[in-house]
Amino acid sequence: MRALALTLLLVISGTQANAADEPWRTDPRAFINHFAEAGIEGILTAEIDDTEKTAQFRTLFNDGFDIPAISRFVIGRTWRRTSDADKEAFIALFEDVIVYTWSRRFSEYKGQTIEVRGTTPDGNTGTLVDSVIVDKAGQTISAQWRLRMRDDGLRIVDVIIEGVSMAITYRQDYASVIRQQGGMSGLLDLLGKQVVESAPS
Repeated sequence: MRALALTLLLVISGTQANAADEPWRTDPRAFINHFAEAGIEGILTAEIDDTEKTAQFRTLFNDGFDIPAISRFVIGRTWRRTSDADKEAFIALFEDVIVYTWSRRFSEYKGQTIEVRGTTPDGNTGTLVDSVIVDKAGQTISAQWRLRMRDDGLRIVDVIIEGVSMAITYRQDYASVIRQQGGMSGLLDLLGKQVVESAPS
């Protein structure tokens, strides 16, 4: 997940706009290109402390990703049997786990860039954006972005690094926890512990 974390840091750090004000939010290729260019200066190389970087990362993560849709997918069939209160608790904890875990990896940025290579239709309102992460030595890592059009513009619903899907990985991990640790309550307990362990001190 280390390459995934860095990829997301590169891309989502510029997401504070809406489709009406920023036309690129409706163009898949421009959407990823804009965030890749803005992200490096927005958080990774910005002269702000770690607390502020984490706060900005949370805001931008919420703006760039469709967290409720991702949450429904990673929980799978159990979502339909889950109470509204537990759904809200999961979404909040899931966000915390991602924000705290990935924000601890800001220091891993070593000048990498993202190059968009092409786009492919993905369903009625979706697009897959193909890109590569390029380091200073010219080594590349493939990254695909699964985008969906929403009322306020494009949102990311999955990231696929070297063929490994973020959403599917979480879905598999959480399904195992749900089976082995007492259903949704067991998953919420586990995520709560992860948040405590990973939260900035």
